[in-house]
Parts: sequence; structure tokens; C-alpha cells
Amino acid sequence: MNYKELDILLIDAGTGSRAAECHGFLCGYLCVNDSVQEDMFRKYLLSDMSDQQMCAECCKQITELAVEVCLKIASEDFTLELLLPDESSPLSERSAALIEWCEGFLSGLGIAGVTDFDLLSFECRELIQDLYKICRLDADEINGCGEEEEAAFTELIEYVRMGAILLHVEMHKSAFGTNRLGVLH
Repeated sequence: MNYKELDILLIDAGTGSRAAECHGFLCGYLCVNDSVQEDMFRKYLLSDMSDQQMCAECCKQITELAVEVCLKIASEDFTLELLLPDESSPLSERSAALIEWCEGFLSGLGIAGVTDFDLLSFECRELIQDLYKICRLDADEINGCGEEEEAAFTELIEYVRMGAILLHVEMHKSAFGTNRLGVLH
């Protein structure tokens, strides 16, 4: 399922989430946990839904996306891609989606039980700080459409993408030892 299809499904279902935020949430959550938990997705991504048939369809799609994320974020080939609007969309729309993705990612980390970022490596702490900064951006103020703006945006996406992979690696290297990352189990 691509960005547009998932976004339409979530909007039509009235979930209150958008595709980028949902994907970011899954990436953040799966940085800590390797298990795809349908009940968790229902609780945190679909809790506002009353239409059970639509909820079941959303949950099916999100679970499939989570399985894909779980495989790609752990891939040695670095195949994880952020689920964002395609390059034909205006930069302001793609920027808004990146902001939503970062918000979702940080929420996913929190729901997964990460409680103490100070225990992360310097690089991961810096990434988390940068994600918070991205969340505070105003996408309406990003209206450039030149090559320079596109190149900067592409670099930012790559930084966030590789940061998510790095955080996943770090979480899994230490998760089997002591609880040094402050992850609640």
C-alpha cells in the first residue's frame, strides 16, 4: 500500500491519523519491539473508530505495513523508506508529512516504553533532538520549489531514514543485556 492509498483509507475511516504519522509510529515502535501486535495498533492508531468493518480493514492494512516495516528496518540492505507523498507533491505537503512522520516516530518510541533518552548513544540522542526540532517546524512556511530546497529536503529524509535504522540497531544491541536504555518491559 502506498502513501496515498493508506492516507485515503485512514481519512475515510476517521482515524485521526495520517499515513506518514502511522508509518512513523510503526517505525518508532518497531525500533524497540520486533513483534507486530494488532491489538496495540487498534489501541493507539484506531481507538477513535466506531465502524467495526472499517476498523478491521484499517487494522489489516496497518498490520501488513507493520510486517513490512519490521523486515525493512532490520534489513542489512537498509531498505527502509519513509512513507511520504511522492516527489510530484508540493514540497510543503511533503514537509508536513515528514513532520507527521517524526511525530509518529517519537510517539511510537514512547508507547514502546523508551523512558530515558540519556542512556542512548550521542548519535541517537542527537537524532531524537533533531526529530523534536522537525516536529516544531511549520510546513506552511516551506514553500520553495527549487533544486536547492529539493536537495535539502532529500538530505533531511535520508538523515531521518538512516537515523531510524541506527536507533533500531542500537536498541537491539542493548535490549538483550541490561535495561540500560530505560525500556519498560
